Amino acid sequence: MEDWLYNLIGYSLYVVVGFLSAIFVYFILNRKVLGRFWAAIIMGIVGSVLGGFLLDDVFKKLTDIYNVNVLAALFLSLILIWLYSAVAPGSSKSDKKK
Repeated sequence: MEDWLYNLIGYSLYVVVGFLSAIFVYFILNRKVLGRFWAAIIMGIVGSVLGGFLLDDVFKKLTDIYNVNVLAALFLSLILIWLYSAVAPGSSKSDKKK
């Protein structure tokens, strides 16, 4: 397979992992995020890319698909969305009851 196609598939995996983690946090865990679902998608993709690059050596031997460490990307994207939903204004439990 050509290198550019191999890299394109790898980078698109970051987007898919970030999107799926946003769906999980926003719809399944029902966490409220400032900016709603779109902000969760952005935070998921940013967390996925950062996790893939920063935690690559930590999780290197566990999963490696198309030069993308899926476990590291998933881990940091979920953490980043959770942190954003915890710190964002309007995400406290008293605001959810209204």
